[in-house]
Amino acid sequence: MRLLLSLTLMFSFFVTSDDHESPKYKYEPEVNKAEYYIGKFNQYKDINDLVDWYEKFAKWAEEKGDTYDTMTVALLQPYFNSDMESLDVMWVNTWPTSVLQYNGLETWMSEGGPKLLESLPVTNSRQVDTWQWVISEPASMDIGNIMWATYSDCSIDEGFDMRQVYDMYKDFAIYAQSEGDTVGRKMIVPDSGYELPDGVDFIRLMYSSSISERGTNAERFYTKLVDSEAYANLEGWSCSNARAYFGTPLKSSE
Repeated sequence: MRLLLSLTLMFSFFVTSDDHESPKYKYEPEVNKAEYYIGKFNQYKDINDLVDWYEKFAKWAEEKGDTYDTMTVALLQPYFNSDMESLDVMWVNTWPTSVLQYNGLETWMSEGGPKLLESLPVTNSRQVDTWQWVISEPASMDIGNIMWATYSDCSIDEGFDMRQVYDMYKDFAIYAQSEGDTVGRKMIVPDSGYELPDGVDFIRLMYSSSISERGTNAERFYTKLVDSEAYANLEGWSCSNARAYFGTPLKSSE
């Protein structure tokens, strides 16, 4: 029930109206899209083969004008994970809007993408389309960095909704950044390709632009942030089942 309520609230806010804008919310969520292609390497293939394949994709994309200019690409591999056998890699595309995303998908389907896919060194077991609410941005996402990302399953308590959680989390992130925090944070809800487990309302993403930066941010949290009023105000929701990935950004938005 909480999940249905959260999704209803979430998608109702993608259409704004001056006459119906609720005054009880502090922030208007910054929304973008993300595609997750999750799979296992084919026999005798590894991450180097996938990076090589990306170069083929990049060359193909350059021939499509500005269609893919706003898309970002990152490759993530599991590190701290309770089920290392379930996947080898996640290919993640992000887009500013669903219009740009689906224009890109249409170009992919109609102008040679399936043919290019024949040489992909990965077999995908899941392809997930998601909406993402941006809470904060990391220090940088320079191409070639070894980034760190942690995903967790989050539940909203009765009497709270997604917008209230967003406002609380945004307040905390603003305070954290004033103390030097450089964590990127997002609230993610799948649109298609994956059903959240029972009792889970959204997935939280926390990511840093380098592995060492993740350590610095964790130390800062436990020494400066955990006892703050901003953290104490994070009520009405909780997260569990954290799983961590390392990876590399391959393409930034132009």
